[in-house]
This record gives sequence, C-alpha cells and structure tokens, in this order.
Amino acid sequence: MRARYTDTASREFGDAVDYLLAHAPTIAADFADSIEGALRDLCDNPYSAQETEQLGIRRRYVRRFRYSIFYSVDRRGDELIVRNIRHAARRWP
Repeated sequence: MRARYTDTASREFGDAVDYLLAHAPTIAADFADSIEGALRDLCDNPYSAQETEQLGIRRRYVRRFRYSIFYSVDRRGDELIVRNIRHAARRWP
C-alpha cells in the first residue's frame, strides 16, 4: 500500500515543517521523520488507527509532537489517502 497526500494535507505538513524550521530548527527533521514513520506503519496496517465519528476516516496520533494524521483507505484497499495533518490544539477537520 502507498500513501497519497491530499493538497490540504500536503500544505498542512509543509506549514508545520516551515514553522518548526523557523522556531525550533533542531527538531524539524525529527518531526518529519515521525510523521513519515507513522505513515509507513499505517501503510503496513491501515486499519490499526482509531476510527473517528466520520465514517471511513481514521486518526493516528503522533504523541511526541501532538499531531494527528487523518486518513482514509480507498475502496480498492491499495492506497492510504492522507486528508489532514493537524496539531492537537487545532480543531478537527
């Protein structure tokens, strides 16, 4: 299975990395690695994350950085669609 970012998720991920590069550059790479590592795990086990109240949307929490990855699995089951990457302080999508 492979992961595909929506435009929104790609922008949110880029914004988070940019913010960390400006405010905490020593952990920006760790953040990116944590998100990408969580996505690799999800590609191996796509149904392992908590399902949200929105049908078909799942949430994986990255505890160290307090970010959530919201995603769905396409109907064929061969693609993980990353819909949002949000900090815990922000509202859920």
